[in-house]
This record gives sequence, C-alpha cells and structure tokens, in this order.
Amino acid sequence: MINKILFLLLLFLVSCSSPNPPANPAKPKVHSKHKPASSKPLSSPWNVMTYPGKQGEQAARKYVKLETDGKYSNSTVTDDYLNADIIVDKVNAGILLHKSKKTNPSEKFTGPVHITMKNSAGNELKLTSSRGWNKSGGILIERNNNDYSQFRIFMLESESVINVEILDDSSSVYKFDINAAGFGEAFSQI
Repeated sequence: MINKILFLLLLFLVSCSSPNPPANPAKPKVHSKHKPASSKPLSSPWNVMTYPGKQGEQAARKYVKLETDGKYSNSTVTDDYLNADIIVDKVNAGILLHKSKKTNPSEKFTGPVHITMKNSAGNELKLTSSRGWNKSGGILIERNNNDYSQFRIFMLESESVINVEILDDSSSVYKFDINAAGFGEAFSQI
C-alpha cells in the first residue's frame, strides 16, 4: 500500500513540474502603423443624366444637371424662394427657374433676359438670351451666337462658386449660385 502511495505521490510531483511550454510556431504580432484612411473625393453636385429617348433614336443623349436654390424679387415680392436647374449637354445649355417651390412650373419669359455670372476669381460673363429652353419655359443659352461656347468655357475655367444674376424685361431679378466644382469631370462623361 505504501508503494502505491509513493508511486502516486511521485506521479503527482512529476506532473506538477511541467517542462517549458513548446515554442509557439506562430510569429508574434507586430503592431503596424495604421494607414491613414484614404479620403474620398467630395461628391460632385453635378449629376450625369439621360434625356428620355425618342422613338427610333439610336443612342440616348446625356446631359449634366445642377440643382441649386436662390432668391428672386420683383415689384410684389422681395427675396422669395427660387429653385434653379442648370442643364448642359453637348449642344445647348439652359436654366430653368422655379419661383416659390421646386414643384412650380419653370418660368416662361416673353422678352430677352440678361445674365451676369461672376466667379470667385473675379471673372465675369454677360449673356443675353431671348429663347426658351423648351415650350414649358426656361432660358436657352444659345450656341448660334457663341454664348453657349462662352458659357461652357467659363464653367470649365471656374473651380468654385459662380454668382448668377438674371434680369428679365419685367424688372424681375433672380439670384443664385452655381457650384462649378466637378463640372468638368461630369461634362467629360456625356
């Protein structure tokens, strides 16, 4: 019996004094420096859109569009809400103005409108238009008299905010800003 006890005691002592643990084959973790998060480019306010296709049309025509808010004044109101849509395609450019609410129809003009644009560099562009964007209204910036080309170049050369003022023949004044950032990139996609 004593032999059994001594044997168990010896076994107990041997099991308690364990040898060094086996070497861990995994490499120790090295704390790496965190890579800076890549900054995402700010999304452009310009959206690339597609005109609804006409029957028999081979390829859908694309355009870029910017929606912005501003103010208008006339003989009865001062600084009322204005929504402006700027549309530019490969052939034309247009401005649709919606008084008081975005959902109101675009303004129709009976006479010429005078447009003054000034960018943050102090460059100024003056245009006159006497044509509507379409039968629903708006302003067409025409290519025929090179205003479209001047407008497109002005937009491409401007990199930030462009202040716009439009005067019509009824003494209404429309004021809004165009964010030109991202225009060149969006225009290159149409």
